[in-house]
Amino acid sequence: TQTHPDTKPLGWDNFKVLTASVNLPVYALGGLSQAEKPMAKVLGAQGIAGISTFLKKHKF
Repeated sequence: TQTHPDTKPLGWDNFKVLTASVNLPVYALGGLSQAEKPMAKVLGAQGIAGISTFLKKHKF
């Protein structure tokens, strides 16, 4: 992501494995837009969270 350029993406396959392995609310983070929210929900996410997604006017 722009705010964490050295971080390797988890990917949707690994995200699905993680959400299936816990009994807690999980949020998808990092490099996501509102367009990815349906995919995140299908894979077990409570929702999405991020910086750039919600603060488009600001440059990081």
